[in-house]
Amino acid sequence: MRHIFIINPVAGKGRSQSEIASNINSLLQNKEIQYEIYYTRYKGDVKSFVDSKCTDKSPVVFYACGGDGTLHEVINAAVSYSHASVGVIPCGSGNDFVKNFNNHYLFGDIAAQVSGETVKLDMIKAQNEYSVSVCNIGFDADAAFNMHKFKKIPFITGSGCYILSVLYCLLKKLGKKLKVVLDDDYTFEGTFLLGVAANGHSYGGGYKCAPKALINDGVIDVCFVNKMSRFKILGLIGSYKNGTHLENEKLKDYITYKKCKTLKIISQESINLCVDGENYVFEEIDFEIVPESLNFRLPKGVTVQGSKPQKAQ
Repeated sequence: MRHIFIINPVAGKGRSQSEIASNINSLLQNKEIQYEIYYTRYKGDVKSFVDSKCTDKSPVVFYACGGDGTLHEVINAAVSYSHASVGVIPCGSGNDFVKNFNNHYLFGDIAAQVSGETVKLDMIKAQNEYSVSVCNIGFDADAAFNMHKFKKIPFITGSGCYILSVLYCLLKKLGKKLKVVLDDDYTFEGTFLLGVAANGHSYGGGYKCAPKALINDGVIDVCFVNKMSRFKILGLIGSYKNGTHLENEKLKDYITYKKCKTLKIISQESINLCVDGENYVFEEIDFEIVPESLNFRLPKGVTVQGSKPQKAQ
C-alpha cells in the first residue's frame, strides 16, 4: 500500500501544514512504509498528479490534507480508479465532512490513518462533479461565494468568515424562484431562501443543515427553506446551525425536508451552486446518489455516525 499525502499549503490560512508534514516524516521515514508528500501548486493540479500516480495499479491512498475543497478535488481526481482510496487530514477553514464520524479527532493522527481500513461510502453526483458532503444553493451558497472577502482578515476562523458573509448577504436580494423534482415523481416549487442536497449533515463551518443525513444510507437528504423576512432569518440561524430547525415549531411552515435518490432543480435564472464548498453556476442542476462509490480511508478508532460502513472489497 502506497500512502500519498496531498497538502494544500494555503488551506486554513496555512497554520497546520508544516506540522502535518513534520509528523508524517517523523512517523514514517524510518519504517517500511511507502509514502510521499506532495504540495499542491495551483487549483486544478491535483487531477494530473493523481492520474500520474495511478498508472501503477498497486493500491494507493491519497490523503487530502486541507479543507473540504481539497477533499473535493482529490475525490474527483481519484474516483475513477478502483485501486485508489481517499483519506482526509483536516486542516481547512471548515472541515465539515469529518463531523459525520465518531472520534473524528483521530483524522489528525497519522498513525491511526496508516493503520486504518478502506470502507465504502456514498457520494452525490451533481452534473459532472462528485460530492461527498453537501451541495447547496440560495442564500447560503451566495454566502459561500462571498467568504473570500473575509478570509484574509486576521484571527477570523472558517465559521467566523461564514457568519460575516451571511451578514453581508443579508443586505442583498433574497429568494430564488425554483422548481424542484424528486425521483421524477414529487414536485414542489416556489421562492426559496436556500436549499441543500446532502450526503453529510453539515457545511459552512458547522451548520447542521441536514440533521438526518448519513453518508452511507443510499439516499440524498433534501432541505429547502422558503423565502422569509430578514428578521425571521435571524431567528432561523441559531436553529439551523445546531440542527434543530426540523423540530422548530416557528419554522415548520417554511421548511421542506425529503429523502430521494434523484433530484432536479430548475431555475429561471443562473444560480450559484456550492459542491463541498467549491463554487459553480447553473440554471438547471441534476443530482443523483451513487451508493458505495467512494473508497474511503477510515482511521483506526473512527466510526461512521449512525450506521456501520461496508468494508471495500
